[in-house]
Amino acid sequence: MNKKISFLVTIGLSVFLKLGHAQEVSIEASGFTENVQTALIGQIERQKESISLQLDSIKTVNGGNTVFTDEDVNIAQRIQRIQKTVPLEYNGRVKAYLDKYISRNYKPYMEKLLGLGDYYFPIYEQIFAEQGIPEEVKYLSVVESSLNPHTLSTSGALGPWQFIYGTAKLYHLSMDGTYDERKDVYSSTYAVTTYLKEAYDEFNDWLLALASYNCGRGCVRRAIQRSGMNNPTYWELSPFLPKETQNYIPKFVAMTYVLNHAELYGLNAQSNNLQMESKVMMLDRSISLDNLAKNLGVSMDVLKEFNPAFKRSQVTASVEKPRRLVLPFQREMSDSEIYSALYSQPAVETKAVLAAADNEETKYHRGQKGESQQSIAYKYGVTVQNLRAWNGLNANSSVLGRNLVVAKSMDDELPNKVVAAVKTSVAKKTSLSYVTHTVRKGDTLSDIVQKYKGSSVSRLKSDNNLKGSNLRIGQKLKVYKGNS
Repeated sequence: MNKKISFLVTIGLSVFLKLGHAQEVSIEASGFTENVQTALIGQIERQKESISLQLDSIKTVNGGNTVFTDEDVNIAQRIQRIQKTVPLEYNGRVKAYLDKYISRNYKPYMEKLLGLGDYYFPIYEQIFAEQGIPEEVKYLSVVESSLNPHTLSTSGALGPWQFIYGTAKLYHLSMDGTYDERKDVYSSTYAVTTYLKEAYDEFNDWLLALASYNCGRGCVRRAIQRSGMNNPTYWELSPFLPKETQNYIPKFVAMTYVLNHAELYGLNAQSNNLQMESKVMMLDRSISLDNLAKNLGVSMDVLKEFNPAFKRSQVTASVEKPRRLVLPFQREMSDSEIYSALYSQPAVETKAVLAAADNEETKYHRGQKGESQQSIAYKYGVTVQNLRAWNGLNANSSVLGRNLVVAKSMDDELPNKVVAAVKTSVAKKTSLSYVTHTVRKGDTLSDIVQKYKGSSVSRLKSDNNLKGSNLRIGQKLKVYKGNS
């Protein structure tokens, strides 16, 4: 081990010394290198010795039943390095689950989790970043449901975050005969952030906040009272918590470590349908999932995987109660094709709109292998910026197989006309009434919608592009009042 460290340090110092010479810094390289190597190796050895002593202390507390090896010392070091906001400790209880998760029998399960994480984790990370929740909390969903939104516990908890009915109602998740928002990854994750922020505000400890998600905040309060301790840590309070909660955090720590070091244990993400490209939309009218699947050219099973909250193939939605829909789609699909598929418009109608556009001297080009946005723009004498604007492209969009608008003389607003024409053919012909509400101290989204008949929290968020529930005093909100 020391030889490897010495070798790496020597390489690093060689680069440092070259830079130093370039800046006319003169030092005795060999002696300096040797001294720094010795200091670094000594520091690493002291760190390992400190961790070994910690593990020995843990072993003594546990009655000497856990045997820690040199590899356990390495694991403890790695856990320290991945620790961010949530404190992660390595001990015998964590080791028991970690050994299980890296075993051969668990490999298919862990690789399945890695594959599902490709879809779920970016969603969690985005919402947590918006709401001020530590990123590593995303691994709690793995412990809760194995990233399976259909997981149903014996207590009736459901969804990726395992909300029971009463708690789901408390956090404004909708549940009826056609829709169960506990299974919606976006809505349920926002609900989780609200719960955890409340729990952290109460306990001022992330592990206790996470533990309360398993057994309830009242349970943690009672455990603290029984312990007689002031401001205990989770590990200090653990003996006073239910057995399931005593195992809950060790599972979380072990899962966090293994999924962060998957390659170290030869784990590779398993492919799944959720790794397809997708687009999130809000429905303001009812649709048929069967028709949508046919129009998109995807199987009904795939569409349901992306939208587990819908209980039936007929989705009930309205302007007053919009529903989130995740669309699996092919990159080359245009907005007009998506709207046509979404609202079950006959293909001939969209073609008619495009044909009308053709009368305005519109020309198309299907992207071929080896072509780029720049080469196509040059070929037709248009700017790259116009090519992107007309076709909804960004700098990284592929042109292969796409039917691109390329006419030099075409109206720059053509794609907007096409999309607008399709939207107009399916839009409700009603006039909507809105009022402006100025946020006052103490206002919540629920309070605001109760003041105006016809509105809803989800509609309020959608109309004002709100990602979470945080409001600013003086903020202007557009509030829907109904059809005029």
